Amino acid sequence: MKAKHLRFLIVGFAAVVLMSFVVPVANAGDKDIQTFTVDVAVDHRTFAIVPSNGNVLNPEPLGPNRGTPFIVDGKIFPGGTLQKGAGMGDPDMPGSIGSWICKGIFTSDLTTEDVGFNTTQMFLFNGDKDAIWTEGLEAGLGKEGVITHRTILGGTGKFRGARGEVVQEALGTNDQGTPNIRLTFEIQRDR
Repeated sequence: MKAKHLRFLIVGFAAVVLMSFVVPVANAGDKDIQTFTVDVAVDHRTFAIVPSNGNVLNPEPLGPNRGTPFIVDGKIFPGGTLQKGAGMGDPDMPGSIGSWICKGIFTSDLTTEDVGFNTTQMFLFNGDKDAIWTEGLEAGLGKEGVITHRTILGGTGKFRGARGEVVQEALGTNDQGTPNIRLTFEIQRDR
């Protein structure tokens, strides 16, 4: 009978030890998730490129080809401000809640149907005191409905320690003929 009790005691102790490892791991997965959406009207007046000849072994005329780096700014508005379609909204219209800076590089030529970019986007809500950075691929220059996914690199102020994903939707163009985009952030933080 003592051996039976000892066996139950050992099994019970092993279960307690195992639970002490499992429970913290389960709790480590608990996250606070913050979701919000913003619209961006890209400002064509700020677009600057360093022209490229494209691929070294098959050069093209100097221009925005694959490998061309660029930078462009825009204005951030609350999600749902900009309508879908061509010629909708204006970077200078009232109601902006921040500034947007996008630097990147062309990953394809302008002659392709969906121009591709790899970009880093900076969302400045209070200068760099409350800012968030994302990176990812983009496509469908000014086309309505093109969806791409971005990763959150981090942030400052209220976005410090942010990580997660952003879904970017092309809305069309603004009155300058440059893209309008909608970005839905899903920020994860450990509890």
